[in-house]
Amino acid sequence: MGALCLTAHAGDAGWRLTMAPSFQTKPAIREEIPGSKTAILVVARPAGYGEFEYATTLGALRYAKDIATSKGAEWIEEAGAEIRRDKDGVVDRVLITGSDPLLPSLAVAPALYDRFEPVLGDGFHVIIPDRNTIALYPRIAGQIPATEAASLLEINRTATYPVSREVFRATRLGLVADGELRED
Repeated sequence: MGALCLTAHAGDAGWRLTMAPSFQTKPAIREEIPGSKTAILVVARPAGYGEFEYATTLGALRYAKDIATSKGAEWIEEAGAEIRRDKDGVVDRVLITGSDPLLPSLAVAPALYDRFEPVLGDGFHVIIPDRNTIALYPRIAGQIPATEAASLLEINRTATYPVSREVFRATRLGLVADGELRED
């Protein structure tokens, strides 16, 4: 498991396109995630003590999308991922964890699809229960195992900074809501 730090570099204002719960805030600049009832895309940077500062210009949104496109693969490599395989050697889960509050930025970077589509298949599931956890599952396998769904829901319930209980489908064009995580 890797820790990730997406802090600002020289000439970089630190803005990232990231996912946030829609109930938590209504920033001026945001994008809806198709089909999502609980999460939105925002342009944010850490403001200290777990809080975010939200961008207020369309220029910041364009910048955040450009930086996610150009740096996303690097961020994913730096974060590392725990890749689990079943008894046949097929990848059945990828888990990315870290302490950076902008970890959900990885899920909306185009490089996430490019990196994991070859091993998880087209339209793989993306779950972001809190700011520190991203779980990926192959969609072709069907449902997320009940014990893992329960674990991810528990992370969401007890999180200081929850993100979403929804299951998203990764596409070449971004994330699309694909249902809600359930324990059954």
